[in-house]
Amino acid sequence: MRFNFSTELIEEDTLKSAGEDTITFRDKLDRFNDFMEKFIIYSPLPVISYSTETNWLFGLTKINAFRMGTKNQNDTTIQPSHITALGYYTLNKQYKFAVTVNLMFGNNKYESFTQILYINFPDLYFGVGNDNDINKRCVVLTRNLSIEQMMGYKFAKNWYVGIKYDYNNYFKVDTIQFEEVPCNEEVPDLTVNEGTQSGIGFRIDRETRDNRFNAKRGSFLFFEYQNFGKWIGSKFNYNSIIIEYRKYVTPLKWLTIAGQVYSEFKLGDVPVQSLALMGGDNRMRGIYIGMFRDHTMIESQVELRFPIYWIFSGVFFTGLGEVGPTLKSYTWDGIKWTYGAGLRLSVNEATRTNIRFDIGFYKVKPLFFFTFSEAF
Repeated sequence: MRFNFSTELIEEDTLKSAGEDTITFRDKLDRFNDFMEKFIIYSPLPVISYSTETNWLFGLTKINAFRMGTKNQNDTTIQPSHITALGYYTLNKQYKFAVTVNLMFGNNKYESFTQILYINFPDLYFGVGNDNDINKRCVVLTRNLSIEQMMGYKFAKNWYVGIKYDYNNYFKVDTIQFEEVPCNEEVPDLTVNEGTQSGIGFRIDRETRDNRFNAKRGSFLFFEYQNFGKWIGSKFNYNSIIIEYRKYVTPLKWLTIAGQVYSEFKLGDVPVQSLALMGGDNRMRGIYIGMFRDHTMIESQVELRFPIYWIFSGVFFTGLGEVGPTLKSYTWDGIKWTYGAGLRLSVNEATRTNIRFDIGFYKVKPLFFFTFSEAF
């Protein structure tokens, strides 16, 4: 009996000790998380990358997420706002600077979006259309000053209406030669796309998401129309229409399903850099942005979001899309398919702000993305 009694005591002490160790370890993790949240608030993150067209790239990126009009940053009745900034410089003397201010204030009654961008940066150009060959491409250097401003007002429950103005001055749009990326001889003169684009329009949206930057439930319906014309100082005359719908459901505590349908239509004399562009870090991840571009585009994607451990979570995503001169040009064989996975690192629990690492695939070859906030 003593032996058995003694064993029980040892097991109890062992379990107690293990429990204390676990609690201590988790406390250490939580303290580290608190430190990282403060670090993200006050310090930028370094960015280093390499590509043929840029050589080595060095830069800094920064985000601050917060809720306006309340001292309680955990008040989920107030939609979050954020300010992001980035600056990149390459050994090929290229650069990119951007500041984005996305605000919701007045107890969710007003919304504002401002973006200022100045770049002297290369992109890959594959041509216009839905059947471009990845091996037929050119490096195009674009130097551009872009200013985008939107102001919105809540006129009914969940409904917002706003006015938007875009200014883009493309000082340079031209091909540059790289031995590693020989230019496709079929590429036309792209300098005709240089010049000012100035457009104004309106937007209307219905917002029921519980968090507009990282939703778990609700929906988002969006319509935007803009006119670019000489009457407002634009060299080019065209119209732009965007229609989008997003839906979020959380059927299980550990699983959120997010879906998006996005369409874009450009009508008129549209410069190639302002056509509907497929790909990038938000939609059709896995396709280099602009590899397929045209006057119309329809895309859709689904994403599964789930926790992993502590401040880490993961996603799986897949997308379908197509571009064309008109909707009548679309075919079943022309649909593009992308898929991938990602890792999320929570840096602000109150506003659900994440650092996002994604890897996307299109026809096997991967693309990697590092940025803030969810893709949609």
